[in-house]
Amino acid sequence: MRLLVVTARYPTPDRPAAGHFVEERLADPNLSSEVIAPRRYDLPGWMRYLSMAWRAATTPGRFDGVEGHFVLHSGVIALVAARLRRLPLVVYAHGGDVREMAHRNAVFSWLARRVLKGADAVVTNSAETAGLVLQLGAHASVVPPGIDLSRFRPTPRPNEHRVLYLGGDVPHKGVALARRLADTLVGPGLDEISPDEVRSLIAAHDVVLVPSLAEPFGLVAAEAIASGRWVVARAVGGLREVVTDGVNGFLANTDEELEEALDRIPAYDPEVVAATASRFDVERYRSGLAAVWADVLEARRRASRPPT
Repeated sequence: MRLLVVTARYPTPDRPAAGHFVEERLADPNLSSEVIAPRRYDLPGWMRYLSMAWRAATTPGRFDGVEGHFVLHSGVIALVAARLRRLPLVVYAHGGDVREMAHRNAVFSWLARRVLKGADAVVTNSAETAGLVLQLGAHASVVPPGIDLSRFRPTPRPNEHRVLYLGGDVPHKGVALARRLADTLVGPGLDEISPDEVRSLIAAHDVVLVPSLAEPFGLVAAEAIASGRWVVARAVGGLREVVTDGVNGFLANTDEELEEALDRIPAYDPEVVAATASRFDVERYRSGLAAVWADVLEARRRASRPPT
């Protein structure tokens, strides 16, 4: 299968960690793809999207379908590309696109609904995000992002108790609380690192703090658990599906509860924590999306058959 993939986030030299979850999805050896994504992030948004729209419309080659990541604004480009090329469209809603951007104004709301209605299938990362998609009038299959468990493996706990925040300098990630409670803060706007550096950074810390006020899935929490590290997270969104309270981390509802949880980290065994991460295997992510595409392509084939 060969796909034209349109995504608002994808790794670039100036943002090496951007959209790494899309890059992991496209590493599927059974998939061939042409990626339409920003080439750099230091340009105005309109310039990035105009360039993407042109490439999505003019990139040559034969494709079986178009896959759009994020409903807005890359989903609009994906929808137009699919219509111009007469190809099926699968859209992946990642959270903020349907939680915030789709409700920013009437135009964005109309565009989001048009993209979701125009897709042959909608996929998302958690039950909560699927509920947000439903509010916009569409049904979504839940196929959570995955991680490469051969790369994220448990290591012995460090001798020193240190707390890691691996998010970004944005309010909804809970960065204000992280500045007070974490020993190390990494992410966009703070100290951006490449995906290859994440493993060693997690291994050097005893606890990973995820104080997000909104979190559609919680990939950082999944990576930490696979690395055998205890996670202290706010009980919101997909984090409630990633963290099992008292087994591989603590879930808390308030800033005070998060702070208290950091003071009572148990004598956990990294191997036991990591054993709960099998459900995050990237192969489940890839096979889940492959199954969605198989259904979409089969439906297209049936629809194109002449009546008997």
